[in-house]
Amino acid sequence: MKIILAKYIGFCKGVNRCISLVEQEIKNGNKVYALGELLHNQQEMKRLESLGVKVINDIKELGVLKNISLIVRTHGIEKEVYQQIVSKNGIKVVDGTCPIVKKNQVIVEKYSKEGYNIIIFGDIEHPEIRALISYVSNNVKKYVVSSLEDIKKLDISYDEPTIVISQTTKPVDEYKKICDVLKRKFKNIKIFNTICKETILREQEVKDLSKKVNKVIVIGGKNSANTKKLISIAKKYNNKVFAISSEEEVKNLKINNYETIAIFSGASTPKWLIQNIVKKIETKVWTKTVN
Repeated sequence: MKIILAKYIGFCKGVNRCISLVEQEIKNGNKVYALGELLHNQQEMKRLESLGVKVINDIKELGVLKNISLIVRTHGIEKEVYQQIVSKNGIKVVDGTCPIVKKNQVIVEKYSKEGYNIIIFGDIEHPEIRALISYVSNNVKKYVVSSLEDIKKLDISYDEPTIVISQTTKPVDEYKKICDVLKRKFKNIKIFNTICKETILREQEVKDLSKKVNKVIVIGGKNSANTKKLISIAKKYNNKVFAISSEEEVKNLKINNYETIAIFSGASTPKWLIQNIVKKIETKVWTKTVN
């Protein structure tokens, strides 16, 4: 058996930055709270909680807490919520928002204030998009589209100033199709290339490598959008794709010692988990061979 690990594997830079901020606060002896799950990976969240991180889902849960560090998740949070927590006494706000996500928030806030309508390509229920929408001024039209069909529902005139922006982890090919249609539909349109470059590189690696191996394993959280996307891409080039989120799931894999396997991961998957899963796979095959 030959295992090929993807070049772009483990945490992306944005997630790595957020986790580093958390670990530094813990190291400094601070009481650390997280406003919502910091990333879409259950195993990593369990690790952080074992180190003392407490997760809250509503700022009301902060109550009268003092002298704590409150971590903002990688996807960002709504503008109004952010303003509320930074105004609270006794709370140190540590902004773990991905820099690319933060840049998008700046873009929509700036252009909506200048009178541009905002079209966002993304998943309306995703926390990144919920946060992004909150930065759009109320004096303009704002839409979230997830398909070409959604474009038909836009109530924007041909010559109204409009910008188009994408969720950072959306497929670049889909975004291009959306933009091509919008460029023909509207005269005064600005398009921003806001998909994370590392996301693009991960997608391309899945395309290139999946067709060259016997089987593909994608490791990531079950609620991770970018993990789901990698799985979808891999299935276009390989008919034996397995999605796993934990070491326990290795027992369900059907593999043998004559295969070449490519392993990819979502951007919120820690390397320690990947390494443990690889060891489990090697042990599984070795044990099977000996028996």
